[in-house]
Amino acid sequence: MYIYNFLTVFLFAFSTITSLTGIGSDCNKSDHSELNVKDTLKENLVLYNGRLWINNYYKIKGDPYFLSGEFLSGSVTFNGKVFTGQHLRYDIFNDEIILWVNQVTTIILNKEMIDSLILNFQSKSYKVVNLGDDSASLIKGFVNVYYDGPTALFVKYKKMIDPLAVDKRYDIFYQTHRIYIKKDDKIYLVSGKRDLLKILEDKILEVKGFIKTNRLVVMRKDPESLIPVLRYYDSLKQ
Repeated sequence: MYIYNFLTVFLFAFSTITSLTGIGSDCNKSDHSELNVKDTLKENLVLYNGRLWINNYYKIKGDPYFLSGEFLSGSVTFNGKVFTGQHLRYDIFNDEIILWVNQVTTIILNKEMIDSLILNFQSKSYKVVNLGDDSASLIKGFVNVYYDGPTALFVKYKKMIDPLAVDKRYDIFYQTHRIYIKKDDKIYLVSGKRDLLKILEDKILEVKGFIKTNRLVVMRKDPESLIPVLRYYDSLKQ
């Protein structure tokens, strides 16, 4: 299936770029912009593996994406190779990564071949990794990595649809998330401060003292509030 999709996307993207740049016609062969387009296409051939994206949610208020409905600059590690200078959207409704190829070509990347990606938004970078599709795992698919030390902090963002939530006429997207901590190769769901302290119970007195001394407020709605605590806990284990 993905071989067929790859060929379809590649041929469509190549024909589009050809028509836009005049490649194959009586164009100026010394035009560096055209050469750059051809070089970029060659470099991205491996990346153009997926299926064409179609907007199926134009009737729903909001959008299914993480951070913004616009394409964000970033990079993607695809089958072990890093592709920089890409324009991406992270679809947290379908758990898919969408790539802008050109003005008329947008594709859903082959999820099985994506290792990780970086999204840039408002002077901040977000790392997303693919944890795979192991049905026995507590968390799978794409997750945000907020802290990656001896322990790790993962956040799984998800958008859902609330039917007829706008004036009882339109559906609307809303966003939720779950927080996970990876410790000693085990993954735990964190619903709040109590869960966090239970996971870090081998250093609970030190952790409680650190939170109190620094007047930290640990909240599930703010995943980044857990980072200082985990960083301190890891320092105790060194």
